[in-house]
Amino acid sequence: MSEEESKLGRIQFVLCGSHEASDELNPYKVTAPEVRQEILSLINLKPRTLEEIADILRLSKDEVAEHLAALERPALIERLGHRYKPNFAIFTVQDQERMEPLVDELSGSFAKVVQENMGMIYDTYVACGFCSHGFTFDDMAYILVGPYTFDYGGLKALSKAGLLIVSKPMPRGNYVFSGFEGELDLQAKWHWGHSYTFGRFTFFGHGEVPKEGPRDAFPERAYRWYGEGVPEMEIARRMEEIGEIISTLYQGPMDQRTLAGRTGIDQERLAAHLSLLQELAYVKAKGEVFVSACPVVDEAALGHIRAMAEALQEKLIDTIIRPNWSWLEEVYRGTAPARNGIDLKEAFNPIYHMIFEQASRILMDQGIIPRPRKRSDEARYAIWVQLREYRP
Repeated sequence: MSEEESKLGRIQFVLCGSHEASDELNPYKVTAPEVRQEILSLINLKPRTLEEIADILRLSKDEVAEHLAALERPALIERLGHRYKPNFAIFTVQDQERMEPLVDELSGSFAKVVQENMGMIYDTYVACGFCSHGFTFDDMAYILVGPYTFDYGGLKALSKAGLLIVSKPMPRGNYVFSGFEGELDLQAKWHWGHSYTFGRFTFFGHGEVPKEGPRDAFPERAYRWYGEGVPEMEIARRMEEIGEIISTLYQGPMDQRTLAGRTGIDQERLAAHLSLLQELAYVKAKGEVFVSACPVVDEAALGHIRAMAEALQEKLIDTIIRPNWSWLEEVYRGTAPARNGIDLKEAFNPIYHMIFEQASRILMDQGIIPRPRKRSDEARYAIWVQLREYRP
């Protein structure tokens, strides 16, 4: 066994996009066993035959065949003749060290562009009317910069520019799956965005994740209901009613009777929803009156936000990414994913996440944008609801 082979390490996996698999096609579940991570690390160095893998890892051929079949089902590996290689980008520790100067340079430049354009970001906050609903600029700055500009908006803009693949068809989903070898803890290091749409309401959470378990927020609480066996139709009904409550209270404080009249939700269900919303800090009670504690982004506000994000992304792409693209190509050529034939546009998805994650931390460390507030599960993340109006 070579020195590289003796250092087969743990892999942290990330997924950009969405999947519906909860079984043998779930990429996170399939890659969870340590032995499969060792196999992936091994074939990431160079394509190997089943026999070579079994010999190096001192496993039986039947056992290796079983693991390879499990990794093939969700299309995470592919065969080259009798040899196997990863079908997604796995960055070795050496790859990450190789990319570090590039990531440092670009993330610092990203943070500088945002800092220079805080006036435009503040103007967008004003145009969206968040202040009139009780939310300060400090409440909204992270949401405007992190999720809408860097994350969702950035991925969309880079895809439109032909520089990045946001997601691709995979078994039971559309996503880009990636891995990072080493002892880094991406769960703690990165900010994570989760969202799900119920009717005309999309529930968002973005920022840190708790040290243990899922966020105590939406949409994670709805996912928990699925696991508890609550019928899908009932979950959809609950979430649409909760969306109605949040969006109605966003218009102004009101007591429970008025809220019931506005939403059409019967008193018993409304009381249960309000209790949960107070527990999760989406709503506050002031005496007999309930007050919104969750921002709502309606279509008008979303239009202002998209215009701001597109303007900033144009600056980031034209003044930072394109001028440094040849440097990125040069750095990437020396990485394991490049040797395994992973297209740079696909690999740039996790690389771009590295860049904007670091830029976000620079902005928060320097106090240019505040960190999201700590929630009841001890993690710092932002919550909000995005509203799509019905259209005939």
